[in-house]
Amino acid sequence: MQLSETVRRFTYSSFAGACIRGLGLRKVMQSAYAGLLGNPDAVRLSLRGAEAMFASCTPHELRCVESTWYSEREMLGGVLSRLRDGDVFLDVGSNLGMFSIFAAKVVGPGGVVIAFEPETLAHCRLVKNIGLNGLGNIKHFKMALSDGRAMKRLVLGDPEALSQSAHVADEEGPSEVVESVDYDWLAVNYSLPVPRVVKMDIEGYEFAALRGMRVALSNPLCTALFCEVHPLGLPDGIGIDDVIRLANTYGFDFVQSQKRGEQVHVVATKTSVSA
Repeated sequence: MQLSETVRRFTYSSFAGACIRGLGLRKVMQSAYAGLLGNPDAVRLSLRGAEAMFASCTPHELRCVESTWYSEREMLGGVLSRLRDGDVFLDVGSNLGMFSIFAAKVVGPGGVVIAFEPETLAHCRLVKNIGLNGLGNIKHFKMALSDGRAMKRLVLGDPEALSQSAHVADEEGPSEVVESVDYDWLAVNYSLPVPRVVKMDIEGYEFAALRGMRVALSNPLCTALFCEVHPLGLPDGIGIDDVIRLANTYGFDFVQSQKRGEQVHVVATKTSVSA
C-alpha cells in the first residue's frame, strides 16, 4: 500500500507524535506503518541528483530514517548546493549519516567526508549505512568535538524517540563515557584536510565545538557553516548572538539565522570567497 506524501508527512508532525505517545501506542503504530510500506529493508532517497540508501530493518529504524529526512531535508539541500566534486565535507553530529552519505555521493571518490558521531547506536547506524552505499570516501570518528581533549559524559536520549538527542552534559539519566577532542588538534595529528563545508548539530554543545575549530574554520578554503543551535543546551551566559559573533571572528561575514521550534538554524558563509 502506498501512502500519500501528505499523509506520510502528517505522521511525523509534532501533533501526531504527541497523540501517539500520550496513548502509549508508539511501537504499535510504528509496526503498523512499516507493515503498510511492506517492511522495506532499506529506504532509497534522492536529492539534487544524488541517490542514497538507508537501512530500515526494523519499524523504529524506518521511522528514524524518514523523520530525519523530513526534518533535515531543507538544510541538507543547502549543504549539497555548496559542495562540488572533490570537496571536503565535515559532518559534526552525523547521527545515522543522512548528511554524510549524500555528501559523499556529491563530492565523489576524489572528495572526502569526515563524520563525527559519539553515541554508540547512532555510530553503528552510520557505519551500516556507509557499507550499504559502498562508500570508501568517508572517515568516521566515534568522538565528540569540543574545545579540548577529555573524556565526557554523553547523556542518552529516549531510545524510542525518532530524533537523536544524546548530548554532552552532567544531567542524570542513562549515559555513556565518550572521548572528546578539539578538531584543530585532531586535524594536525590525523592529517585531516580543511573542510570546504561544515554541518553541525550536537544538541547544545555547538559553542565549545566551534571554539575548538578556530584554525579549520578560519582557513579561506572553508566557505560555509551550517549549524543547528540548541539555545536551551548552551552554557550559562552563552546565547545565539555569541555563536554568531564567534562565527564572525572566523571570517564568516554573512550569517543568516532562522528559528525553527526550539532550535535556531544558522548558515554562515564567506562572501569574499567564491562559492
